[in-house]
Amino acid sequence: MTDMRNAYVVTSGEYSDYRIRGVFFDEPSARRYADSLRDSDIEVEEYPARGPEFVPGRDISLWTHIDAQTGDVKREWSSISDRDATSHDGQCSTNVYTTGMTLGTALHYTVHTTADVTQEERARKAHAERVAKKRAEVMGL
Repeated sequence: MTDMRNAYVVTSGEYSDYRIRGVFFDEPSARRYADSLRDSDIEVEEYPARGPEFVPGRDISLWTHIDAQTGDVKREWSSISDRDATSHDGQCSTNVYTTGMTLGTALHYTVHTTADVTQEERARKAHAERVAKKRAEVMGL
């Protein structure tokens, strides 16, 4: 037996004014959210959730450790994890930070990218660009 999940989409407006206000996997949450909007044209629509294109609530994380003295890549890894679907669907962010210090001198830098799993190609490109930029900076290029 197939476990069919439904998505409850909170919408407002019509035609060019049509907007998706929120997406939920349970109807009571969708109705509570719709009621909280206090708008007369809010509706809750039900759709089957299916296919790889509909993967809310999953992130890909990419990490790279760079030697702060030479610019060499010391370690790279990635993971995919579940999260609250409302956190940041569709977003991608990359940060660089110092992860080791000795007597005020950086030992290595970490480049960390987190993105909605539907943005994996974008995330990998942004991550690679930031790693290349940091390595060039360390090597004085």
